Amino acid sequence: MRWIKRLTVISLATVLIGCGDETAPPVNVGEVSSQADPSALVLIVHPYDTPSRIISRFQPLADYLQQQTGRQVIIEVALSYRDQIRRLARNEADLAYIGPTPYLRAHDHYLKGAERNLQLIAAEAGEDKTGYHSVLVVRSGSEIRAVDDVRHHTVAFGSPHSFSSHYVPRVMLARAGIQLSDLKDYAFLRRHERVALAVLHGDFDMGGLRKAIAERYLDRGLRIVEESPSLPAHVIAAAPDFDTELAKRLREILISASEDIAKDFQPFGQPVRFIPVEDSDFSLARAVVRTVEDGCPQEALPW
Repeated sequence: MRWIKRLTVISLATVLIGCGDETAPPVNVGEVSSQADPSALVLIVHPYDTPSRIISRFQPLADYLQQQTGRQVIIEVALSYRDQIRRLARNEADLAYIGPTPYLRAHDHYLKGAERNLQLIAAEAGEDKTGYHSVLVVRSGSEIRAVDDVRHHTVAFGSPHSFSSHYVPRVMLARAGIQLSDLKDYAFLRRHERVALAVLHGDFDMGGLRKAIAERYLDRGLRIVEESPSLPAHVIAAAPDFDTELAKRLREILISASEDIAKDFQPFGQPVRFIPVEDSDFSLARAVVRTVEDGCPQEALPW
């Protein structure tokens, strides 16, 4: 039964998820099996940071939704971006906090032509604007002053499916005339924080990641070389078979959430609130993904 998958305690095996072990079970937060609520809602999050940080940052949101709906909300950290996409598309999770690329992969590929697709609930927004930014970073003492200086050097990305730590940085490099073939080497380190640390430690000359995470390391010796335009926000989405009336209720709850709740919910270390969202809001994300998958031709760059 699906509710059995929602139970849990955090164990050594689950911590391995942060190291990229896709054979380990997902990290969950919930009651022990004897107290499990079969009507609980599973909120699955992609592994953009360590499981413990993700869980602590999402607990205020889970508590708020549980208070407002009377339904237990269990947080799960997916094994990978692909794992999150598959489980949401297959109705093996109820809700997801999902970025632009995984959303598009699920909506446009996994569920293309399906009778029912993902249901958008709400998009996150910062205190003064919607969207967020990607950045390319180097060590503060690096001789790299501009993006095109990274030619014949090394670059670290996050997950291959990450919008802000792979797709957007690839476009930023392409705008400076840099393709992957122009680099000495590159690698995917899965998490934004790993990218920042790898650059700080000198393992890579440049890294691409979300600005909010990069800013945590500026006083430790990281320097931003380039910043992207404002990007499509992460969203809360529901599985195709999720109850449409409950989805509507959740939309109302999130968009009308109090400022106190907004301050407590900080998925990337900064307070967010929620705003309405539609599939058409992902037009830029679709252009970025298409450009990267086509090899980043100069004439097709989205900005």
